[in-house]
Amino acid sequence: MGNALLGKVAFVTGAAAKRGMGRAIAVRLAKEGADVVVTDKFAAPKSAWAGDEDWKGLEDVVKEIETVGRKSLAVVAGVEDSTEVESAVKKTIDRFGQIDILVNCAGIRGPVGVNIVDGDEKDWRLLFDVNAVGAMIVSKAVAREMIRRNEGG
Repeated sequence: MGNALLGKVAFVTGAAAKRGMGRAIAVRLAKEGADVVVTDKFAAPKSAWAGDEDWKGLEDVVKEIETVGRKSLAVVAGVEDSTEVESAVKKTIDRFGQIDILVNCAGIRGPVGVNIVDGDEKDWRLLFDVNAVGAMIVSKAVAREMIRRNEGG
């Protein structure tokens, strides 16, 4: 465990999946000294992996972070919803006073095995809303806070 990020606050989206990159990055940031806010659209997403049935999503990630001696906060928010994102950022500022690090890790996969002729426009719009527009929404909300503090942005 290091302290390279001591005093920093990280905001990580897409962090609820047990085998996901968001969770792994959040825990690593904590091991490097950061306090970490973890977000996801669902508090405990369903997993297709055997052995993950008892995984409690964001709640378990917070416990992992606290186990390494750092503070954490779980916030349920969909990155494609600017109101939910603004609320998550506000909760972070209310609790920690700052955001220094942003990790846009939320993402979904699109229709698998579906050709373009049979694809549903609604599914493709959701894919772009989460994977592309969501990253912009979160970046914009966090950048405002960084600029307000004259840090980053």
